[in-house]
Amino acid sequence: MSAKRRGRRWPWLLGGLAVFGAAAATLGARRAQGEPIDERRVIEAVRRDLSLEIVEVGRVEPERQVELKSKVAGVVSEARVEEGDRVAAGELLLRLDAADHRRDVARALTEVARHKSGLGFAELGRRRADEGARQGVTSQADREVAMREAEEKRWAVAASRGALGAARDRLRWTELRAPISGTVIHRGIDPGETVTPGVETALDGKPLFTIADLSRLLVRVDLNQIDVAKVAQGMAVRVAVDALPGRLYSARVTRIAPASVRRPGKDVDVFPIEALLADTDGRIKPGMSAEVRIDVEKKADVLTLPIEAVRKSAGKNLVTRIVDGPKGRKKLEAEVTVGSRNDRDVEIVGGIAPGDRVLIEPASAAANETKM
Repeated sequence: MSAKRRGRRWPWLLGGLAVFGAAAATLGARRAQGEPIDERRVIEAVRRDLSLEIVEVGRVEPERQVELKSKVAGVVSEARVEEGDRVAAGELLLRLDAADHRRDVARALTEVARHKSGLGFAELGRRRADEGARQGVTSQADREVAMREAEEKRWAVAASRGALGAARDRLRWTELRAPISGTVIHRGIDPGETVTPGVETALDGKPLFTIADLSRLLVRVDLNQIDVAKVAQGMAVRVAVDALPGRLYSARVTRIAPASVRRPGKDVDVFPIEALLADTDGRIKPGMSAEVRIDVEKKADVLTLPIEAVRKSAGKNLVTRIVDGPKGRKKLEAEVTVGSRNDRDVEIVGGIAPGDRVLIEPASAAANETKM
């Protein structure tokens, strides 16, 4: 290459270096001033009360609910209530055809009369045997036979009276009455259908009627063994019914299962608990699903951040602080020590101070999930 051509390249090289230097100077100035920050993602660490909760999904159910089954078989002659009807305790719900049971009562009455007549004759024979024994004309053996026969007749009368009582019970059971006051939430029988006794009905799980007291509703929820150890009777509960968004209902824990159960189709044991709703309205129905929040502890005046502000990396809990410097705002990574948490906030034990500004990381980033 000639010296003339080499001389022509120097101006181009010098120009390129000048452009590169200007760009580097501009980038350095921008870095010194800090990167653009979305103010909507900047929050302050504040001191406040932190409520620790157990959150689980449960089901609304009546506190008191009764499934009714018939104790006797028969054909339904009358069904007097429909689903949704309110009934009082003792009110007639259903009547079976009672003709056969009336005949049973009549036969049992006849048997009682027959055995009472036999007992009267046996008692007369016993008295005669006693008198004959005193006069010496009746042997002791004959007297004992008469006494034994009278005793057997007394047992026969007692047995026949028992049979009469059972027949009368069966006749009475042809009328099915409400054991509690409440609302009929299920009717599984119609006039003309045949009713099977309660034991058989229980096997296929189809009661004739289900009555519930809808004035007192509760939420049943299953907890794991770690969460149930934190729960005590009387703890405050907040209930959000899925079908009624925007409304919170208050409740109290009223029952904690003394032992675990295993639900059908599940591989893990759970502990059922119940929380009685303090305030209800007609919109809440048994069977509705609900989110249950149990307040297990409240920590007063602690430094907190939203859980989205803390991320975990290499075993450390980190936050991104926003600080003001002479050349603009900067992002500084800081390690923090965390304490208790709920599903929204986390306690900060050390690493930052109240009033420090922290950047909330995007909620979709997997690195932002705080695991403690």
